[in-house]
Amino acid sequence: MDEIKVRVHAKVNLTLEITGVNGRGYHDLDMLCCSVEPFDEVRVRVFDDINVTMDGARAGKENTAFRAALCVLEASGVSLDVDIKKGIPTGAGLGGSSADASAVFYAATRLGLIDVAVAEKLCVKVGSDVAYMMRGGYCRLRGEGEKITPLGDADFTLALVQKEIGASTADVYRGYDEHPVKGLGVDAVLRGEKFYNVLERSATRLCSSINEVKRRLSQLYGNACMTGSGSAVFSVVNDGENEKLLKEKFADCAFARLVKTVPAGIEEI
Repeated sequence: MDEIKVRVHAKVNLTLEITGVNGRGYHDLDMLCCSVEPFDEVRVRVFDDINVTMDGARAGKENTAFRAALCVLEASGVSLDVDIKKGIPTGAGLGGSSADASAVFYAATRLGLIDVAVAEKLCVKVGSDVAYMMRGGYCRLRGEGEKITPLGDADFTLALVQKEIGASTADVYRGYDEHPVKGLGVDAVLRGEKFYNVLERSATRLCSSINEVKRRLSQLYGNACMTGSGSAVFSVVNDGENEKLLKEKFADCAFARLVKTVPAGIEEI
């Protein structure tokens, strides 16, 4: 095998808590995450140089998939050609860039270039949720996101809405550091408290449409919460809700869908 093609799914942060800063200067996180239906399609093949294209355009060295391919090259001596077709909304807090990096690492293990243990260590070099995106499912994530605890099956539907691309993750975390927020604690959420995200206040200062979408979703379905560093917002809804109604109510938004949870982050196609 010298080529593999996968679907790598988006993630939703049902809850995001920051518990401190570690010795490397990174935020210690405590999060509940689940994988959901939107996905990117990623084809990876052995090549004579690193080459990454996204929706037909060549990606630069700052791209997370390129950075992942560089990690694979350094670990294995083999270069990869990566072609990405985006289906996960950009700048939404749904893990789109981490998804593409995780697809590269997953493909490298399936192509026999590196083993899974090496891939998991390399994931942390690229991003805090890349290791989770490679695994997916309903999990609790701690540390920089690399300490992953599966929580069993999750089978529910989310109304997921993004009006516009959000602020950069770095800017959102910077705003949080300037004005920290304390959440309820993830254990409380697991006992039945509502979902929350401590980055929400910072993100909404930089992207005001998050508050607007949250208000409108709450009116329609009840409790709504931002995912990741924004700007997408979700509500858990009953199965059988009318997607046509959601799209009509949020016709002015870039993305509005009812999405199901899925059991894994990556599937081969």
